[in-house]
Amino acid sequence: MENNTLISQELEEMRSQISLLKDKLDKQTIINDQHIRKSMKSKMSEINRIILSSIIFGALALPYCTWFFWSQEMSILFVVTTAIMLAVCLGLTISKQVILKRLDFSSGNLIEVAQKLGGIKKHYQDWIKIAIPMLLIWFSWFIYEIISNLGVSPMTMGLCTGALIGGLIGGFIGFRIDRKVIRKTGEILEQIEELQKGE
Repeated sequence: MENNTLISQELEEMRSQISLLKDKLDKQTIINDQHIRKSMKSKMSEINRIILSSIIFGALALPYCTWFFWSQEMSILFVVTTAIMLAVCLGLTISKQVILKRLDFSSGNLIEVAQKLGGIKKHYQDWIKIAIPMLLIWFSWFIYEIISNLGVSPMTMGLCTGALIGGLIGGFIGFRIDRKVIRKTGEILEQIEELQKGE
């Protein structure tokens, strides 16, 4: 009888310890989950800042470029095409920003967040394939417009050289922004995967 009581007490003590251990593990999981979500939120803030700077730059470039090309008496077709190209790029960037702003990292559905983030990452990966040919065509047209308006002269060559240098600098900055967004979204997607494995 005493033996059964002793075994019963030991079992009860083991249950109590297991329960305490389970509580600690649950708390640890919650803290880890909160930490990862906080880290994702921080990375998302950085992505939003990067994209916002692109939006501000695009919003300034659209009216300025339209006015400048118009004032240089370039063809209406070139001016309108450039304005449309800039407006489409700006619109796409704003639409991605809106999607990112709506993502809820604190308590949102991580599967849905991952799908939307994956779509944004893919957009930025594909964008470079579209942007490079588009810019090469546009730049060739731009050079043609300058030479048509001003003829071949040292001033024209200077303007073309300046445009080429400006284009290369702008392209490099754009490429870095693109890579940063892809890298950060990739890091967040990895963290989401890590959280889902832990569930």
